[in-house]
Amino acid sequence: MMRLIFGLVVFLSVVQLSAQDRSNTTPFEKVRERNFSDGKIEIRQAAGIEQLLNHHIQNNRANPGVEGFRIQLYSGTGAQSRQEAQEVRTRLLSLFPDEKVVVEYNAPFWRVRVGSFRHKHEALPLLRRVKAPFPNSYIVRDPAIRPEEFR
Repeated sequence: MMRLIFGLVVFLSVVQLSAQDRSNTTPFEKVRERNFSDGKIEIRQAAGIEQLLNHHIQNNRANPGVEGFRIQLYSGTGAQSRQEAQEVRTRLLSLFPDEKVVVEYNAPFWRVRVGSFRHKHEALPLLRRVKAPFPNSYIVRDPAIRPEEFR
């Protein structure tokens, strides 16, 4: 049974990748839309598999990022925290002009983060460099980094 489910998921992934122009339809809909001249595909599956796969697809469309790591330089709350975050950003860019800086607000925190790394150990060289001007910096997990941001 597990082989069948795994095979189905692999097959539907291939169908998904091969039809990029119809990106809003699900793999199941794409199989149903096939012409008779293309052959016949019959899918036998447990109830709920289609619903689970569609839920997974929708979740990936809503959250296109992947988990990775950044270096957090600043986190603050209060009336002056936005201005302080911008000052940290400006200072960082003056010292490290080639680095990508992210300033984000997630109530009630303003945060300044730098870098995009897939693995924690990849962030260590940059952490060592930014520790001198920003001694309180540390590596944080970021659940939604866009894949094109990785080095």
